[in-house]
Amino acid sequence: MKNKILDLRLYFIAGPQDFPNLSIDDAIEQISVIIKSGITVYQFRDKGTIYKNKNQRFEVAKRLQKVAQESAVSFIVNDDVKLARELSADGIHVGQEDESVSKIRELIGQEMWVGLSVSNDEELKAAQISGADYLGIGPIYPTNSKSEAAEPIGTNHLRKMLLSNQLPIVGIGGITENSLTELSKIGLNGIAVISLMTAAENAKKIVQKIKQKIN
Repeated sequence: MKNKILDLRLYFIAGPQDFPNLSIDDAIEQISVIIKSGITVYQFRDKGTIYKNKNQRFEVAKRLQKVAQESAVSFIVNDDVKLARELSADGIHVGQEDESVSKIRELIGQEMWVGLSVSNDEELKAAQISGADYLGIGPIYPTNSKSEAAEPIGTNHLRKMLLSNQLPIVGIGGITENSLTELSKIGLNGIAVISLMTAAENAKKIVQKIKQKIN
């Protein structure tokens, strides 16, 4: 909820679909290990996951929210206002094709954070007055994690874009260990990752490396 600080340094996004070779229960265990590794925000994004029913989806999200709460990690729901409200999540994150931030504010009030994805100059400019609490900008680099991802922005153009940004902002898209040093010099408030964490053999080690670079 908004009565605590939103620490965006290491924003992890995942759902069962990001562990396609595992059962849903085993995927929950893997995501839980990552949540406990020192990340600062967890976004429940489960697009592509096949559940038995709606109740199973709610229970999966509830279990992961409990792990996040126990680890003092902010819990964000992707795109689903109804689920975010049912869970009393810390926030909701939406894309350009989803409901507008102002419409979401009408539904959830001021209690939750609202994050908004942007991928170009026009979207970033409009986002400044959208009412969003923070932004996700990307993809910075080419990525396979999201099939609908826009063209990569690249770090040179990203630097120019950030000159006109006044909101807390995280970079996303194709981020690897090798790109952390470059990203640390750009002025982001944090980075959002999927595969960097889901593919990690040692989640804590990756978290420590990111926090050393992004602060």
